[in-house]
Amino acid sequence: MKNGFSRRDFLAFTAASAGSVVLSRAQAADLVRKSGAGRGGKVLILGAGAAGLAAGLKLKEMGYEVTLLEGRTRPGGRVHTIREPFSDNLYAEAGAGRIPSTHALTLEYVKRYRLALDPFYPRSGGNVFLWRGNRQTVPYGGHPDLTPVASHFTARERAVGFDGLSGLYFDRLREEVRAMPQDGWPYPAVQKYKDVNYGDFLKAQGASEDAINALSTGFYEDSLLDFAHDATSHAVPMLWKIRGGNDRLPYAMANELRDQIRYGAGITRIEQDATGVRVSFVSGGRSHQLAAERVICTLPFTVLRGIELSPAVSAGKRRSIDNMYLGPVARVMVQTASRYWEKDKLNGFATIDQAMEIWSPTYGTPGRRGILMSYIYEDLAREYSALTPEQQIERTLGLYEQIHPGIYEQFETATTWSWLNEKYSRGAFLVTKAGQFDLLEVAATPEGRIHFAGEHTSPWPGWIQGALHSGLRTAMEISSAA
Repeated sequence: MKNGFSRRDFLAFTAASAGSVVLSRAQAADLVRKSGAGRGGKVLILGAGAAGLAAGLKLKEMGYEVTLLEGRTRPGGRVHTIREPFSDNLYAEAGAGRIPSTHALTLEYVKRYRLALDPFYPRSGGNVFLWRGNRQTVPYGGHPDLTPVASHFTARERAVGFDGLSGLYFDRLREEVRAMPQDGWPYPAVQKYKDVNYGDFLKAQGASEDAINALSTGFYEDSLLDFAHDATSHAVPMLWKIRGGNDRLPYAMANELRDQIRYGAGITRIEQDATGVRVSFVSGGRSHQLAAERVICTLPFTVLRGIELSPAVSAGKRRSIDNMYLGPVARVMVQTASRYWEKDKLNGFATIDQAMEIWSPTYGTPGRRGILMSYIYEDLAREYSALTPEQQIERTLGLYEQIHPGIYEQFETATTWSWLNEKYSRGAFLVTKAGQFDLLEVAATPEGRIHFAGEHTSPWPGWIQGALHSGLRTAMEISSAA
């Protein structure tokens, strides 16, 4: 039977797109739509996040018998929209929040399901800038004034202003990474940056403590190369979000696989031999086992560490599984009786001197109620994750009172989320620290009949695009296998 993807297709895919941050809309459309007939057979997919769903859809279209095993009772993985306990159909993103306009593969799936997009950041209204206790309101399109800020910014940094810090220290490197030819991530031409951490890079250029804080946003120990690579997805013409919640995408994908997904299935063991693979899992308090010819494992390595693999995987893969780092991310989401900040011509977003972003996901929605939320990174996220929900909410309300005074009178309800504490992730997204790039070299490499997908195995770690791309890659691996 003719393959859906030929070996030539597969090699072209891995050479031209898997190793590059460049993927055209035409290439993306071809990847999503091209199917044809495959060899057939059974494939088990572990995880019904974006990676597992993309793999499952592609293999099903090629005639494979697929079963997706998902520990949660919902699809989407780390694409997770929170709707409870909010009122008036309000929602906030616990997981993936933004879709860059350059992520053609994600946008092709959005188009496939006819989902509407809205700008992630509002195009009007001012922001709040809170730095060392100094609060400023910055009109839309304006820049904060560093003159009155009690800080350690240097004279050179004050001259370029807060919004010029990236250009002063970082833009040249980011553009160097963006211009890399399609020769494979993590780009041999700039390997000199992989063992340098971002904070030390800034310090060596004479950046002040406050500039380092502002630019690294908690990722001081991130590899300089990893940080520069990720920044190319942030510095784009537009960042989008899906109207109605980003989880509308995985739910739409899962709807096509509804008869192939088994929820509430916690994986305990993966065993393979020359004839096939067997996966053991617990569902409904009972042990089960399914067999297939091949397995696609999309589980984060932080979770895979606790799953028995028989026989043992290669030493390089074991080292990658045991040491790959997923950043701890926490969210605190607060519902208010009104979007009271709008009376001051503010949009709810804020920049502060802590390792977090402040978003207002409800801007532009019908009704008067609003949501303010914190997207908290790294050590600060680990600190929040160790607190009770009540402690996190109280701490957040105190912060929001500084940003948007009046929060206590407007507060109605709140909820929290920690990807570090979530047992099916144990972290939010891959962060490659200095000295860890060897862990990426084998992350996506199959081990016998077990294939590996997920954002942590892709050229776009931390993005929906990466998860989708990895799912297509593993589908093509299986289709192209001898």
